[in-house]
Amino acid sequence: MDRLFWHRGIHLPFWQSILCFVIGCILSLFLLNTPVFFLTIALVVLVIVLIVPIIKTKIIIISALLLGLIYPIVYYHSVYDSHLSYQQLQEKQLVSGVIEAIDDYQYTYRLTLRAKFLAHAHIPQYKKLKLQLYLVKSKYNETVLNVGDEIETKVKLKPIVSTVNEGLFDGRLFNFFHGIKYKGSINHTSHFKLLTRKSENTYQHIETSHYAWLYFSILFGDTSNMPSKFKEATKQLGISHLFAVSGLHMGIVFGISYWLARICFFYTKKLKIGRVRSYIPYVFGILCCAVYLDLSSYATSAQRALIMLCVFCLCWQINRSYISYRALILALLIIILINPFVTLTVGFYFSFFAVLSILLSINIIKRLGIKHWAVKLLVLQSAITLSLLPFSVLFFNGVSSYSLLINLVAIPLFSLFCMPIILLIGLLSEIFDTAVLIAFFDPVIQFIVNQVYTIANYKVWLSLPLITWQLALLLSVSSLLLFYIPYSLYITLPIITFYLIQLNFVSDELKIHVLDVGHGLAVILSKNNNAVLYDLGARYQEYSYVKSVIFPTLQLNNLTLSKTIISHDDNDHSGGLKDIIASDKIDTVAGFGKACHFKAFWLEDVLFESIPNKGTFKSDNNNSCVVLVSYKGFKLLLTGDIEKQREYALRNNAKISNVDLLISPHHGSNSSSTDIFIKLTNPSWVIHSVNAYNRWQFPSIKVVTRYASNNVKQLATYKGAIKIQVANDAYRITTQGQAKKYWFLVQ
Repeated sequence: MDRLFWHRGIHLPFWQSILCFVIGCILSLFLLNTPVFFLTIALVVLVIVLIVPIIKTKIIIISALLLGLIYPIVYYHSVYDSHLSYQQLQEKQLVSGVIEAIDDYQYTYRLTLRAKFLAHAHIPQYKKLKLQLYLVKSKYNETVLNVGDEIETKVKLKPIVSTVNEGLFDGRLFNFFHGIKYKGSINHTSHFKLLTRKSENTYQHIETSHYAWLYFSILFGDTSNMPSKFKEATKQLGISHLFAVSGLHMGIVFGISYWLARICFFYTKKLKIGRVRSYIPYVFGILCCAVYLDLSSYATSAQRALIMLCVFCLCWQINRSYISYRALILALLIIILINPFVTLTVGFYFSFFAVLSILLSINIIKRLGIKHWAVKLLVLQSAITLSLLPFSVLFFNGVSSYSLLINLVAIPLFSLFCMPIILLIGLLSEIFDTAVLIAFFDPVIQFIVNQVYTIANYKVWLSLPLITWQLALLLSVSSLLLFYIPYSLYITLPIITFYLIQLNFVSDELKIHVLDVGHGLAVILSKNNNAVLYDLGARYQEYSYVKSVIFPTLQLNNLTLSKTIISHDDNDHSGGLKDIIASDKIDTVAGFGKACHFKAFWLEDVLFESIPNKGTFKSDNNNSCVVLVSYKGFKLLLTGDIEKQREYALRNNAKISNVDLLISPHHGSNSSSTDIFIKLTNPSWVIHSVNAYNRWQFPSIKVVTRYASNNVKQLATYKGAIKIQVANDAYRITTQGQAKKYWFLVQ
């Protein structure tokens, strides 16, 4: 391969330039316009100048770095940037596109549509623009839609803004990477037309199986129909990677297609086609892998595997040495050129670091002269587990304690048994009815599924505290050094020690998490691993903020729920009560309805005191349970949905005067936050718990103006969850929106 990178007798610094280009892309994506960005660039340039001897080489490498800095910005404006104007968002737009996914909810269907026409303009194929359209279920909607159908409709759109909470799934990055930008609702009065039907499904025989979701997960990495219980079980066991198309899949597909071609040409030896015959099995294998890549929706790991496979075949044919590290770097370059924003995805890091750890462990095996296959397998799996462990903590907030042992069994079983058989069934389903084969193999699949559930019940998941992506990267690289550099333990030990100290550090602070739960309210107060919850957020059909945000936040921070205060019986405040009951936490509920009478230290040195309701009000909003939280001079007032009548009744209550932090009454509605109430409470900060682009347009402009005229600093949860840390008389406020602020995300 070296000959490919010679030019006029000069050996170009190809590999160094690739790495600098990748570094530039990552810096541009994650750190653009920050002090760290400019400092890191200066440091990288300084290192290049000092260690690279030839001036021309220095210029080439630095140019590659600068190109990497610019490339994501150019790519964004070419592929991702397609905003509708304010005027266009106020009107219904004619939309047409292909349905890529259908989610079936209780009252609606959610269609994910790849737009082909929007706002009087055709969308180019290279543009990433998708919409989420909610189709209301009714007797008027008799058209049965399928994935692959092309539809046309008129709909009023608004931007999608996902909730952002510390350590939890970041829907903003997911939606951005996939180009999902707008959402809207379709009802039976809308202009709606089915343009084209998708072609007949060639895998209809597989769909007859009760475990079709598992067949498609293994074949194509499609986990959209996988039951959430099974997804959680595979995560607990650390085997989720088995259901992503990877180099293993590509290797099996290439091997089968290569030998099929070889067998076919075995009977054509007399054909005088010369050296071309030796190329055909490789070309056929690569083409089959390319088709498989398309069927698997171009998964990052599959792209990487195909590129490395192409390099291997090319080297074999031109009699050049295949160097795995260089093939991996080349794959890294091509994948980032295809889409630099792939570095936002989990699969990118798991794919490349897993392969890198395999390559390093192979060197260890050769160096130590290990012969026994079981020991080789143990070394390989240990390397993969160690290198990916920090990323598991970063993306999933923990690790499977048995993943090493389970994968030692699961990977050979999967690669030598399940995957080849299921792939064979998939290929044969193109030719004839495979119902008999599926019926024969289903009991085996059922046994495997049951074993996964059984083992996952032993609570093998180990939750760990949050870490930054910088520390995760450092830990992963340092663990790989153990397999590459002798005595590297002296380098990695301080880093690991630093993380373990962080792991066991318990803060004595009072922490307040005002969670991002859309239009609703949920506040977690915690100290010494105990927590008090004020309000539960909403519940919509199958979706609950208690299950998706509150419980995961408690688990992530290793908190035990001691008390739950529900302000009043509105869905956006008490919608998760059903989930509290289902989790056997109903005994923690206090302050609901007439039970709003307490004065207690539910957390150490933290006083929770209900503010008496002296009036008689007809509305649930004005009967909200108002709570004053006091801790070492710090005061927080939780107000629920009280309105001006209740605020007026509180006008002489000196206890709630001069608070440090106020949760705005009724989400900043103009029916609340009267000037009298603001002057009485005199808060330093007010937080509006609201959803972006909500139909009530909360917080009201008048309310925002009233707080501003009283010199009150304001925050809103639609930009992300807000955390307050109180120690002694001082407190610090951080917002998740600021902590994860990316230049390419516009809210």
